[in-house]
Amino acid sequence: MKPDTKRLLWMLPGLFAAGLAGPAVAADGPFVINTLQAPATMDPAFLCDITDNGYVAPLYAPLVAYGRTTIEGTPEGVTVTKENPNEIVPALAESWSVSDDALVYTFTIRDGLKFASGNAIDGAAVAASLERALKSGSCGTHFMEAADYGNTKSITAEGNTVTVTLDHPQPLLIHALTQPNVSIVDVATVEANGGNDWLATHSAGSGPYLLDSYQPGVKAVFKANPNYYGEPALEPEVVLNFIADPSTLLLQARNDAAQVTLGLPKQMLAEVADSMNIVAVPAPRWELVGLPNRVPPFDNATFRSALSYAVPYDVLVKSVAFGYGESFFGPFPPQLPSYNAELGGPRAFDLDKAKALMAESGVEGPVELTITIREGRDDHEQIATILQQVWGQLGVDVKISKVSGSAYAEQVSAPEKTTAIMRSDGPSVTFSPWLLNYDMRCASNFNMSNYCNTEAEALFDESNTVADLAARQPYFDKITEIWVADAPRIPLYADVYTAVLDKSVKFWDFAQDGPFEIWRWGR
Repeated sequence: MKPDTKRLLWMLPGLFAAGLAGPAVAADGPFVINTLQAPATMDPAFLCDITDNGYVAPLYAPLVAYGRTTIEGTPEGVTVTKENPNEIVPALAESWSVSDDALVYTFTIRDGLKFASGNAIDGAAVAASLERALKSGSCGTHFMEAADYGNTKSITAEGNTVTVTLDHPQPLLIHALTQPNVSIVDVATVEANGGNDWLATHSAGSGPYLLDSYQPGVKAVFKANPNYYGEPALEPEVVLNFIADPSTLLLQARNDAAQVTLGLPKQMLAEVADSMNIVAVPAPRWELVGLPNRVPPFDNATFRSALSYAVPYDVLVKSVAFGYGESFFGPFPPQLPSYNAELGGPRAFDLDKAKALMAESGVEGPVELTITIREGRDDHEQIATILQQVWGQLGVDVKISKVSGSAYAEQVSAPEKTTAIMRSDGPSVTFSPWLLNYDMRCASNFNMSNYCNTEAEALFDESNTVADLAARQPYFDKITEIWVADAPRIPLYADVYTAVLDKSVKFWDFAQDGPFEIWRWGR
């Protein structure tokens, strides 16, 4: 491939399309991406991490997709776009309709589509894929139900028409269907190869790429899918290297070993700023510590509030996020429209107040607390170490437990949280109701702190009867007031997503959770 040939890549949240021009690293070879975090699985229905979801996005096309919008103020010579959740456009489904009572969604699948295997993508195959996600019992179920569990009455197919019938209206369903967790899987190929265990390390997809080879925790090689229905992938081969050591990730970036580097700790960005382009996008994502609200004494709201005042938020933004972060304290991050700075703005570090609240809570130390973090997250280990030192002054003995990606995923989705869990989080569908559905519901497995306030949940249910999202703000404000008083978990800071790009990369696209729309670019 000539150095001035445009190349197209759809890959990860934060880098789904890249058009390259001019000299590039290994211009005639594969496009190389180095990234810090390896996925727990390659099965889209069983992925529950906002970063992991993006690894499967190139392999599976959704029924519908988000449109895009251009971001201003990016590095010179780099065009940056991001998804627009207010615009939903066709993907595998060329059209769709919703019944007047909002209970029946009818999708018309494009004619003549094929999976990478050559099997037909018709109504029956799409319905089978949606049923598989629905019955997965994991995040596939969460997305197929739009976090409204038990609402799907049936999924049927006739020819190239697929019908999803609901028990009651759920306007977030169409947004959920943009996500990779419910993108269309070749179920026949999965079953022919032994089922879910096989798909954990292979692909059976409908997207512009297929998984040519995969070494868990080491490398994934993507190759263009010749059966993809849209414009062919202009990048024939993509190598994705999982590099768990940040120092090695930095060294390879500095040695021009990859076109794109993702997950580089913020404190290392300055070391590549002169030679690489750094793209930064404020996003509705954040770092948090979920406290185990059902485990004494963490069931004591005053005690939890004491911990929240003993967090040096400014230090975390400066020394861990290196300025690529923003403090807040509440259920909504600043990038969500429902955020109210007067109610959910930053909480100040006040150790004297924390000690006073400890006395008021009646909790006497020492209190033991384990903070669970995922292997490879040096930033989380740094934060946990800071909390260990500060909370020790309140009589809280913090132990740090680093676990593998699979063990971490199990703890995140476990119904009962027995440790504090440090997590990068954010709603895959960037609407406040989607966030509250999984993040605040008493019965949700993905409520990171087992938080349960029936008054707040009743307000949320009432807000869902109001069609206009903006008109729900009074409900969201009241929920924020309740949440802040309860302090169920500690939002450390809202994240500014960053990617390091070789100077040859001329186009970069941000996606919150990996919706995949290569067909829109058509280059």
